Amino acid sequence: MKESRLCNPTQETWFICWDNLRTEIKSYGSILPTQCLATFWDEVDYYLDKSEWEAVLIAHGIVIE
Repeated sequence: MKESRLCNPTQETWFICWDNLRTEIKSYGSILPTQCLATFWDEVDYYLDKSEWEAVLIAHGIVIE
């Protein structure tokens, strides 16, 4: 099984995992420089700007409180 991975980014990095057709958000969150993200989702977008990440989530009906 393929795995997407990001470990120890240089700054906090926000991510969105999509289904393979990029029509449904499957997971989202952030990774700190001391953390790793490993996921089986192939389609993963990374953001260094939290407001850009939030805008994508809001556009897909997800509101972060």
